[in-house]
Amino acid sequence: MAKGGRTRARLLHFTGSVTAPKAPASRTSPTSIPSTDLRRAISRPAWLANRARNALQRPAFIGAISVGTFVTALVSLVVVPRTQNATPAALPVYARPDTLSVVANGAMARIRLVQAESALAVLRSSAATLAAQRPPDTATTLDPLQRDSVAAHAQKLEALLARAAQAPLPSSYKALAELPELRDDARIRALVDSLSDIEREREGFGAVGGVDPIFVALTTRANEIGRTIRGVADERLRTLRARLAGVDAVAAATATSPAIDTLPTIARRDSARLAMQQANDSLAGLRARVESIERDEDRARELATRVAPPLALLASAFVLSAVMGFAAAFIGELRRPRVSDANELERFLGVRVLSTVETPMPSVERGRREADRAAPPYFDPGAEGYQLAYLGLATEHPTLLTATVTGDDVGIAAVVACNLAAVAADEARSTVVIDLEPSCSASAALRARVEPGVVDILLQRASWPDARVAARVGRDKTVDLIPFGIALSPPSPAELTALLQQDGSRLARYYDAVFALASPEYAANGVPAAMPSPEVVYCARPGITPLRHLREQLERIRSSGGVVRGIVLWNAERPLLPTPRELASKSRKGRPEKSEVVLATS
Repeated sequence: MAKGGRTRARLLHFTGSVTAPKAPASRTSPTSIPSTDLRRAISRPAWLANRARNALQRPAFIGAISVGTFVTALVSLVVVPRTQNATPAALPVYARPDTLSVVANGAMARIRLVQAESALAVLRSSAATLAAQRPPDTATTLDPLQRDSVAAHAQKLEALLARAAQAPLPSSYKALAELPELRDDARIRALVDSLSDIEREREGFGAVGGVDPIFVALTTRANEIGRTIRGVADERLRTLRARLAGVDAVAAATATSPAIDTLPTIARRDSARLAMQQANDSLAGLRARVESIERDEDRARELATRVAPPLALLASAFVLSAVMGFAAAFIGELRRPRVSDANELERFLGVRVLSTVETPMPSVERGRREADRAAPPYFDPGAEGYQLAYLGLATEHPTLLTATVTGDDVGIAAVVACNLAAVAADEARSTVVIDLEPSCSASAALRARVEPGVVDILLQRASWPDARVAARVGRDKTVDLIPFGIALSPPSPAELTALLQQDGSRLARYYDAVFALASPEYAANGVPAAMPSPEVVYCARPGITPLRHLREQLERIRSSGGVVRGIVLWNAERPLLPTPRELASKSRKGRPEKSEVVLATS
């Protein structure tokens, strides 16, 4: 009880109370995994800083890239220039372009342009002379559309005149007077008004009947007015016909006169102008090239006579290699980001980080006891990381604590599971560790035998009590271990699931804390769901575990029925555990069944 009191005191020192408050649901909910990308989950400066920190944690990769870059830069900056300086006479020879032909082409194009412009001026002068000799005629101002309109008016006027001659009635005369060619004439308007007055007077006589001398006089007067309107219309028709005749005569005269075509001369002028412009552009480009060649020759002459200081070249090669090495690591980290810290991991996955296991500080008191000296150096259940992880699991499970520990590195997961079991035993819990990993990592961490184990229980060659191995955790505490066993082919997840579902209630009756060590494949195929409690603790390594791979693993565990309780970050050296073959050979040499391994506490 004294040791359990010391452990509780350490938990009070770490957390401020024995029962830690629950974290917010947004951080501890197993199903609250955001679908957004990591760069949306945290700020961009923090994301870039985490990527740079992870890139710096790859010294081997940065060193390999830096060494290759340094050698290449050294050869390019030191060896090659010295080789060139050893033969200063071997200067580069540049071919200068010939500009004489381009100048000649430009001169010929300029001559053709002057000749074409002169010929065009002569043709335009001849055309102006012919236009001046042509007799002026107002009719020539008519375009084809106007000519057709005049012809249509003349035809309509002629038709109405024929109608008035055949039917000399006031209506025929009025229709003739309504034409646009006669309507604006003052004489026609006066005659139409007189004709209207005569018609009104005749209407009064027409109602009486008989032959009246006044009616006959009015009719005679109306016929005279109609003949006068017809006379004005005949005069207008003759004018329109004369205008059309003048247009046709001018067109005939124009058709017989010689035409002056300036299009070929204009085409020759434009071609000569384009050729001269191209020649000028080519000449400008060649002159610019000559100037560039002269500058290159001066630079080559200067480099041939320059002696670079070797220290400056070495320093520049070193800086370039360091920059290229870090840039390569940083670009690789951007393409495949890895776990950086707890804050980023919680924002990206929405899963609580239980603790971070750091490299233990060397302790003088730990070497005083024989049990402490016999324990592996990475095995320390009294460390703060294991205490906080156990506290995060035990707060909601006061009676029965069950958890499946898994991770990308099964050796790290085995060390974490065994340390959590040691803390549970220090808290006066009856604890068992079930090794469900074919590499027998839990047996390697506890330095215990590997058979009989779970494989033998599946084959009914042993029972659970026969496979149990007791391991001491301190001077008065022990934990039980169920090894995995030796098998030619590991059992399938379905077989392990069936075994745990069958005997899970039995384990819950005999133990207060059950920790199962399983590989990510077993954890993603329903093994945690067969335990008395489906909670899973995942072990990740900052700078090593890819973030997207970790998210996929957690989603597979959830889809198979597991509940991800939290993540333990391993920020220490990777533990070196013996292989199953080494453990089996030690067991055959006579190692006892019940290991006397001591899990030292602080």
